[in-house]
Amino acid sequence: MDYPPGYTQSTRQRAPSVPNAEGTNQPGMDFSNMHSQIGHMMWEAGSKQISDSFNSYGRIDLFRPYFDVEPIQVRNRLLQSFFPRKPSQISITNDLYGPCMIVLTMVALLLWNMKSSGYTVQNGTLMGTAFVSCFAAWLFLSGILYTICFLLSTEVSLVHIFSLFGYSMTSHCVVLILTSIYHPSHDHLYFFLLLGIFCLPSAIRMAFFLSSKTREKTYKATLMAAVVGIHLLYIIYLHFGFHVMLEEIDEILGDAPVNEEVKIAAPLS
Repeated sequence: MDYPPGYTQSTRQRAPSVPNAEGTNQPGMDFSNMHSQIGHMMWEAGSKQISDSFNSYGRIDLFRPYFDVEPIQVRNRLLQSFFPRKPSQISITNDLYGPCMIVLTMVALLLWNMKSSGYTVQNGTLMGTAFVSCFAAWLFLSGILYTICFLLSTEVSLVHIFSLFGYSMTSHCVVLILTSIYHPSHDHLYFFLLLGIFCLPSAIRMAFFLSSKTREKTYKATLMAAVVGIHLLYIIYLHFGFHVMLEEIDEILGDAPVNEEVKIAAPLS
């Protein structure tokens, strides 16, 4: 067979043929590494998306809106937390700066009370105990309130619960300060009087606001009772049971002897 000039045997070689779905061969298509290439592309895309997510959530700018607040706004919200008002007149923001400062103040007050009462923690420091107790209570009780609101069809966000309950703890700080300055030895009437003056109005304010966000009218009374109960029980626990609870934890975890000179059953303040 004659070939045209310049045509060699090597130019007659074809690209490898690969059978297609119909069973025929299609030249120039190589699928031998397609699965590995697709897997590699998917891995790179997934890794990039995860990395971008971690980077975005790790930025401090994500939390800036929750702490970007003026001192005068914090002062006004502290004062307003004591007075029950109509739900339409209560404005709740995403402010977490004020609640954090309130919880830190409560940490300092508990530390002062524990030192003045002579209490010693056998399995930790007083600062760590007060810090964990206050911040854990704020987060845990706010989570309980959010769960109750979710079950009772209350339209409120978790950040609003943190802010609302955090500012309501201002009344707890006031009661702790006043009972630390003066408290009768065997009479708790003074404590319950302060409870009714400062803590109860703050709890009612919070209950009014959350009940206004509840769609079902039959759930409003239940929600208000739960909010007032959680708010008041926490300050009662701080006043009566804080030392007892810490002593029980020490007896479970530790092997240190109980100091008989410390009156564990005495009130915190």
